Amino acid sequence: MEESTYWNRFRRRRLSRRRLLTSAALTSSGLAAAAVVGCGGDESGTEKTKSNGGGEGGSGEDLESQVPQFIDARREVVPAPADMRGGTLRFQGFDPVVLDRHDPHQTQFGPMYANLSSVFSKLYMYKSHTEPTWENIVPDLAESAPEMIGNPPTEYVVKLRKGVKFHDTDAIRSHFPDLAGRELKAEDVVFSYDRQRNPDSIQKGYYYRASQYRTIDTIQAVDDYTIRIKTKGPIAPFYHFMADTNAMIIPKEIVDMEPGPGGLPLDTVDTNRGPAPGERMIGTGPFFWGDLKFGIEYKAIRNSAWFGWGEADLQRPYLDGYTVSGSSLNDTSLEALFRRKEVDTAGFIENPEWVFKIKREKPELEFFRSWISGWINSRFKVFCQPFDDVRVRKAIHLATERQQIVDVIGSGEWRMQGPVGNAISYWALPYDELLTLPGYRQTKDERTKDITDARQLFEAAGNPEFPQIWFADIPSYIPNFVGTWKQFMNQNLGIPIDKLRTLTQAYSRIAEAIADDSCDLASMTWGFDNGWIDLDDWVYPYFHSTGSKNSFRLKDPDLDQLLDAQRTEFDYEKRKELGYRIQRYLLGLEGDGMQPAAHARTDYATPRTATVAWPYFKNRVAFPWFGNSYWTANVWLDKNSPTFHGRPA
Repeated sequence: MEESTYWNRFRRRRLSRRRLLTSAALTSSGLAAAAVVGCGGDESGTEKTKSNGGGEGGSGEDLESQVPQFIDARREVVPAPADMRGGTLRFQGFDPVVLDRHDPHQTQFGPMYANLSSVFSKLYMYKSHTEPTWENIVPDLAESAPEMIGNPPTEYVVKLRKGVKFHDTDAIRSHFPDLAGRELKAEDVVFSYDRQRNPDSIQKGYYYRASQYRTIDTIQAVDDYTIRIKTKGPIAPFYHFMADTNAMIIPKEIVDMEPGPGGLPLDTVDTNRGPAPGERMIGTGPFFWGDLKFGIEYKAIRNSAWFGWGEADLQRPYLDGYTVSGSSLNDTSLEALFRRKEVDTAGFIENPEWVFKIKREKPELEFFRSWISGWINSRFKVFCQPFDDVRVRKAIHLATERQQIVDVIGSGEWRMQGPVGNAISYWALPYDELLTLPGYRQTKDERTKDITDARQLFEAAGNPEFPQIWFADIPSYIPNFVGTWKQFMNQNLGIPIDKLRTLTQAYSRIAEAIADDSCDLASMTWGFDNGWIDLDDWVYPYFHSTGSKNSFRLKDPDLDQLLDAQRTEFDYEKRKELGYRIQRYLLGLEGDGMQPAAHARTDYATPRTATVAWPYFKNRVAFPWFGNSYWTANVWLDKNSPTFHGRPA
């Protein structure tokens, strides 16, 4: 049988498995600014701590008391009155900027899984990322928490809700008549998990969360509504794996299975083999996949038959749908759109002053402060010169002026970051500790010591010449920072500016280059990376020798031992301490600081957002990164609010 156009193209590329595993490691990372435009933020921002490298910026401090206690799904949900249903929520964001696959199990790109998260459901979901513990995981497709068997558990029995139906429209009936309106069964869950852990799949290199599902020994459908999962041993984050951002359940019918186990991705666009990608987006979520115009707009449409998390009487979603526009992503245009109520919520991209100004001008606006779990970092191919020398990597770490990044890129509103994001403060090194560490400490004497040490390390390494450094092209403040970066590398390491060669590249190109096994391209990169939820997400895929995002090509047995240990520790406090040890190890604070994995990545800073929303926007919730759009099912527009007057239809 003739193979699809996609598969022929894929085969001709002859990508190595390592390249396949890491090819999307940066594809997903570039658009952290999306979260500042209505999609992001998890912490309340009520903290008042002000410290070097992490200050709040004076202009917004007096607004802190007006931040709601929670802006995640733990806030009280107010049901919509019958006469308040309908309407379309509108905001600006990066959701339409889709640079990789539509397939929920093969995407690594935040904007894409933001769209997917309202279409496809999971067994479980998080109510909060601020405290990513079992207490904040609640049922989605499951009817209750799993029965956990063993102490510690190695077996999980999950009961599904009955009556959950896959989407049903005329278009779906024309392409998938046996799927439209079909009830979700346990076999759909088994297929979704097995697909990603199958070592014989022709697509195995693209299942970026395979390390999660390969902890499964057996999974079976006991009956139509019961799944029994046995793990290969005690796996502390396994409950999390079932609630993780991309743990979406899909029906087998939408996958082209003819090429072999696992099937082709849902992006297969070949009219001889079936529907286009958008026509395959068929899940059980609160919204239908409406329309995606690349870079311009994404539309989600209400699924009136949604199962509603066991509360069908509420008849959610309350909205007719929501629309995310990808154009006009700059502060001036966002302010204008928000003032005209053409968008219902907005935040700053580069300069927060307009947000503070409009909040003072219109006190009735709902004001939010939040950290984003995406962050700016540099990755090194530690098998390539000169970055194979830990002294060079440590010198870069110490010489980096993180405060300049906070001040210049983040308008003083950002915060320095270590190996685990500040937005997920539960697992991150305590920020007060981080600010005492070399490379982060900011008193004059401390910076002098760090710069002196950096210069000595660099000289001891032979003052090597850097290869071309690749900077991400978006958001614009990254390429705009190149000149400043060259200046402090020149001042602190003594590298002549004309020897600091840089290139601005798209994230898709960077992803391809860092996945390449050669040293010809992108031995050092500078740009955004993804944010995650559980400790395991932040460290295991990146730094374990078998990790799917290990573009560094690290092989550090001591670190592997720590990474494996955190996977088997069920005591939260003990696991947190293991997480701290891992982060200190990566920062060169274990042993002599010259371990193979030390400074394989230099972490810089993370955004702190300021957003406003019109009071008629009810039940707004937000998380620190993409992938939680299903909570839009609770949103409604209060047409009786005085602020609703003048909103364009």
